[in-house]
Amino acid sequence: MSSTVVSTTNGMVKGKVVNLDEKGGIPVHIFRNIPFAKPPLGELRFMPPQPAEPWDGIRDGTTSGNLPMYAKEFDQIMMKNWLFMNQNDVVSKHDEDCLHLSVYTPSTSRGQNLAVMFWIYGGAFSMGSERFYDGTVLAGMNNVVVVVPNYRVGIFGFLSLGPSSACPGNAGLLDQQMALKWIQGNIENFGGDQNNVTIFGESAGGVSVNIHILSPLSHGLFHKAISHSGQATAKAIVHSEAEHAETNKKVLSYLKIEQMDADKTLQALQNTSAEELINASMQFTGHEAYPFVPTEYGNVLPKTPEQFMEDKDFPKLPYIIGFNNTEGDGLLTAMLCSKYSEGLTEDESRNAMRVTMTDDGYKKCKEFYINDSEDKMRFSKLFGKVSADELFATNAIQTASSYSSAGVPVYMYYGTFRLKMFHETRYGPEVPKKVDWCVCDHGDDIFMTFGMPFSSNPMSFGAKFSEEEKEISRKFMTYLTNFAKTGNPNEGNKVGTKWPLYGQNKEHLIVDSSFTVGGNFYEKEVEFWMNTMPRYIIKH
Repeated sequence: MSSTVVSTTNGMVKGKVVNLDEKGGIPVHIFRNIPFAKPPLGELRFMPPQPAEPWDGIRDGTTSGNLPMYAKEFDQIMMKNWLFMNQNDVVSKHDEDCLHLSVYTPSTSRGQNLAVMFWIYGGAFSMGSERFYDGTVLAGMNNVVVVVPNYRVGIFGFLSLGPSSACPGNAGLLDQQMALKWIQGNIENFGGDQNNVTIFGESAGGVSVNIHILSPLSHGLFHKAISHSGQATAKAIVHSEAEHAETNKKVLSYLKIEQMDADKTLQALQNTSAEELINASMQFTGHEAYPFVPTEYGNVLPKTPEQFMEDKDFPKLPYIIGFNNTEGDGLLTAMLCSKYSEGLTEDESRNAMRVTMTDDGYKKCKEFYINDSEDKMRFSKLFGKVSADELFATNAIQTASSYSSAGVPVYMYYGTFRLKMFHETRYGPEVPKKVDWCVCDHGDDIFMTFGMPFSSNPMSFGAKFSEEEKEISRKFMTYLTNFAKTGNPNEGNKVGTKWPLYGQNKEHLIVDSSFTVGGNFYEKEVEFWMNTMPRYIIKH
């Protein structure tokens, strides 16, 4: 393993070169822990990020940096239920000084003009970090530059004291924007093309992608977008001023900070220890478990995502939107509903629902989804279907239809493959197994996106991929990187199946052991959630 040095606008950084085992893979230069903003400490806590300061000498970019500050309990839950590639050679710690990024590139020669792919991680805006996403395979097998930044999460990234205050919110989104600005000033030295940037992300990262498409502050910083399982129109993902005010009341009460004007409140919160802020955040449970999310007011989102969509007020840049067929049946239920695999009772299912609805709304859901009244797992399956359809499927299809009708080139995918490791012992005896009816779970497409079947880094739980799954990953990466390079997933390296533009017949790519084309799907579910259920949804 050799070293490599690159200049940035703030100073020199040393990385390492990794050779891929896969045939045809290009050696990848990896640079980690590159600051793109000042540490958001003291008076900068909760504030928009400030440009990073220069450093002397050569900065070591061969090991990972700090994790964003969030509750360690979230890590414990994730580590039990989510698979990771171990690319760390140091033990990372949680710290507010976390605004750094990693770059994975096949070349450090200027003028290569490689397409740039900018990844935004998920975690309900409450957890997550760049360390869990290794861009080595994606970059080296497909000749693209991959950039993965950290951004602030939870109260540190999404506290809002009101639109007219010094702390209007969305600091975490502004962190992402600052990292995109860093690309504009630096990526050429990493072989990349600042005029060909694709933003992509999953779950809260997919929501972030959608917000950047809408946000006037982000326009011009990227040129294509991919949202994996996440849209800004999902209920409870973007909060109003009143919802943030209600959250703040509970936090201030827990911290024994008396209600005062916004400036004094901000000062008091900036003087509170990070640990106390996390403890205050962890008082929220159930439907309020993720209280700090983006705001729908201010300069990042001057109107609601729904208003943007209704007005067709968004740039006409190429957009891939996707989701999987059983998103509510694995990771989400493992994290939030431990009795799910044993068979929930009706009361447990009702109380666990992520979308807050009236009793009549829950009755409507039972009538719509339960076909077998004798199935002892019916209330677990109900919970999973409601979670998947309300949060992911309906919003994805609604957004794709709206953007397509406005003339945006939209491509949709639908994941239906079933990873063997989650069901068969020989592909990982320690891998947490999922219920039989869970096929393609929330986040399964990300294993394919980052080429995890080809990684030389060990997987957690001793997980293994089959040869068939390697082919799914190879093809899916080809589609996505073709899109990043050209704006069309079919142009460039050939895959076999033509991915159609999304249109009136809801044409989409089905991602499975064999890639096929489908159409006109989820019509009843979209009708149910768009036209029947809104009157039964309780908006906090």
